[in-house]
Amino acid sequence: MTDFKLATHQDTLENQKRYHNRKIHIEKKMEEIPKQYEGDIRRYKNYCGSTAQVVGAEAMLDYLYISLTEQQVKKTTWERRLAAIRKYLSVIHKIDLKGEAGVAYELSGIRKMYQEDQYAHLTQVRGKSALNKKELMDRLHCLPIRAKAICLVNLVTANRPSEMVRLKISDFDLNNKCVHVYLKKQKRWHTKRLTPEVIRAIDVYIREYGLKADNYFVGRVYKNGRYESTAISEIGYGKALKRWTGITGYNFRKSQVVAMHAAGADLPTIAQQTGHKSLETLMQHYLTVSEVTIDKYL
Repeated sequence: MTDFKLATHQDTLENQKRYHNRKIHIEKKMEEIPKQYEGDIRRYKNYCGSTAQVVGAEAMLDYLYISLTEQQVKKTTWERRLAAIRKYLSVIHKIDLKGEAGVAYELSGIRKMYQEDQYAHLTQVRGKSALNKKELMDRLHCLPIRAKAICLVNLVTANRPSEMVRLKISDFDLNNKCVHVYLKKQKRWHTKRLTPEVIRAIDVYIREYGLKADNYFVGRVYKNGRYESTAISEIGYGKALKRWTGITGYNFRKSQVVAMHAAGADLPTIAQQTGHKSLETLMQHYLTVSEVTIDKYL
């Protein structure tokens, strides 16, 4: 075999190896079960065990039917259960429900039951309340250095918890008064503006804890005050916010939206800061008439 043919043969083998490794990697990714599904999957498996049913489509339909008629779970919870069980059946048991007309028919029927008067209350969705931004800012300025900086950033950027826990110091451009945020939900990067007072709080926080460019902005701080650069969980972040302020990240998010709207900002301007992709979603879920406005006319 000539040197040219040998080299070509080796290149071909390397390509085939690379293709194979790529397919294996992608397949593993596609078969990952999100952590947020674990509780719903566990409850489904327990139900199958307690009712002596074989894990599968029939047991899933039975469980989802009982979830509505007996457990009377919220519609949003029901949809999450369905998504979790489908993923579990597909990945673990290799049961693909796509194209199963009978399954689709029954699922459609259960969804229609949610429209009946006796179950209508289960479709009600109550979003987080907006707070008076000025009063909220006054409260945040009284927090310790780290909590103050984190909460002010969360408020002004209207970040989701998934966005806050991923922020790194290198994402902040304090000279240009902005921060680059990875919108996990939309799988894209987005730039948000910062105010001078938020920038001052960030600067103090960075200097106080000696934070470096590759450190996580939120991170973790132990009781002895030692900072650790790590991406904490969204649940852990939510608990920290509750401990510091008694409210959630989505209270911050909605408060910022309502405050910007009250100050005269139009929808595209608000969406640019919050990272909303849909103006319709922004209008429907964030810009409802406030209770304070209604009270003025009672």
